[in-house]
Amino acid sequence: MDMQLHVRHWNPFSAFVSGLMALAIGLGVLYLGQLWRTHTQNQVAAMVKAQGAVVEVVPRTQTRNNGERSTLFYAVVEFRTANGEVIRFEDSTGSNPPAYRVGDTVEVLYDPQTPQSAMIDSWMIWLPSTVVMGFGGFIALMGGLALLDALFKLLKIGGLLGLLAFLLLHRRRGQHM
Repeated sequence: MDMQLHVRHWNPFSAFVSGLMALAIGLGVLYLGQLWRTHTQNQVAAMVKAQGAVVEVVPRTQTRNNGERSTLFYAVVEFRTANGEVIRFEDSTGSNPPAYRVGDTVEVLYDPQTPQSAMIDSWMIWLPSTVVMGFGGFIALMGGLALLDALFKLLKIGGLLGLLAFLLLHRRRGQHM
């Protein structure tokens, strides 16, 4: 029985290109997250704040593809607009356990043109863009490190660890002079 072992050699050029691609994709996702965040900021800036009260908590049960059932609780909020109109809306974000109880006071954001599309002012408004920016930043960081590592290996410095060792040795030699 003839067994052959194939050893794949590391190609610094393909690692360089892969790092460059990951950096570009990460920066693109980071940029999209920033656009989303800017859109959210502009949307919130155009809205008016009001005090609202949770008047009901609605449970909604969903059955997933695997047959598992889950229940999320959605706050129904009532508030008064600047011109005195009473608006009642159901928040678009549900949670389990419930984030709010009947009688809780909440800060509401609403568009004066369409007050029915109001939302509770909470950190959840910023979560989607923050997650996208975090993911893009992580991919860009990993791509940048891979790119630098491949670049230093192509320049025969020995990668990031080789550069770190070079800098530390150079610093020590400078202190002994």
